[in-house]
Amino acid sequence: MLKYILKRLLIAVPLVFGVLTLTFFIIRLAPGDPAAFFIQPGISPNVAEQIRQQYGLNDPLPVQYIKWLGNVLQGDFGRSFSRAQQPVFEVISQALPVTMTIAVLTLIANFVFGIIIGVISAVKQNSFSDRFLTVTALFFYSMPEFWLALMMIILFALKWPLFPVSGLNEVGAESYGAFGFIMDRIWHLVLPVTVLSINGAAGIARYVRGSMLEVIRQDYIRTARAKGLSERVVIIKHALRNALLPVVTLMGSSLPFIFSGALFIEVIFAFPGMGRVTVEAIFARDYPLIIANTFVSGTMIVLGNLLADVLYAVVDPRIKL
Repeated sequence: MLKYILKRLLIAVPLVFGVLTLTFFIIRLAPGDPAAFFIQPGISPNVAEQIRQQYGLNDPLPVQYIKWLGNVLQGDFGRSFSRAQQPVFEVISQALPVTMTIAVLTLIANFVFGIIIGVISAVKQNSFSDRFLTVTALFFYSMPEFWLALMMIILFALKWPLFPVSGLNEVGAESYGAFGFIMDRIWHLVLPVTVLSINGAAGIARYVRGSMLEVIRQDYIRTARAKGLSERVVIIKHALRNALLPVVTLMGSSLPFIFSGALFIEVIFAFPGMGRVTVEAIFARDYPLIIANTFVSGTMIVLGNLLADVLYAVVDPRIKL
C-alpha cells in the first residue's frame, strides 16, 4: 500500500506542474494589464511602466516563464500584486482554513444525507417514498448552486431572518466567549454548507440507490435473510458495505465540484476563503496569486483522488492495488 501511495504521489508531481504551466500561459494570454491595478488618479503614468519593469512583465513570454520556473523550483511563488506585496502563501494560509472548513462540512453532509436517502429509496423501491425522494433528488441535482444560494438568502435571511446573510461571524462575536463564538460560526455556515451539499447529496443518493438495488439481489443477501438475520442487519452490515464500494470513489471526484462551488458561494456569502481570493486575484490580474491558488487547489484534488483509491481498498479488501 505504501509503495502504491508513493508511486501515485510521484505521478502527481508532473501532473500538477503541467496544470501550473498551462495556467501560467493562459492568464498571460488573457486581456488586461496587471500594472493597471496600481494606476490611480493623481499618479504618474510612468508608475505603470516602472511596475511592469519591476515584475518583468515587459520581458518576452518565454523569458518570463523561465524566470517563473526557476523561482517555483526554489519554492518561491512570488508576492501578490494586489495585496501590498504580501507573499502569496501567506495570503492563502489565511484563506485556506475557511475553504477547508466549508469543504469538509460539505463532504460530510454530502455522504451522510446522500447515503441515507439512497438506502431508503432502494429498500422502499417503487413506493411513494422512493418516487418522492427520487424526484426531489433529481430536482435539486439539476439546480444551479449560485441560483439556489440566492434563493436561500432571499427566503431564510431576508424574508424570514433565521440565518445571517454574510460573513463568518457577527461583529463583536469575540465577546460571546469560546462556546458562543463557535456557535455563531456554525450558524453562519448553515446556509453556505446547505447550498453546497444539497446538490452533491442528491447526486450521491442516485448512485447509492442504484448500487443498493444491485447488491440486495445478490445470493449472499438472500442467504443472510435465510439465516434469520434481521432486515436492519442485512441492509446495514451486508448490503450497504458492498454497495458503498463504487460510491466511495465519488469522494475524491467530488472535491473539484466542491471547490468550484465554494468559489461562487464564498463570493455570494462574502466569506474570506480561497474562492473569493481567487476571484479577486483574477479581476486584479494578480498572476502569482492565481498560480499559487491553482497549485494548492490542484494538490488537494490529487490528494483527494488518492484518498478515494485508498478507501476503495479499505471498503473491499479483495482489491489488490
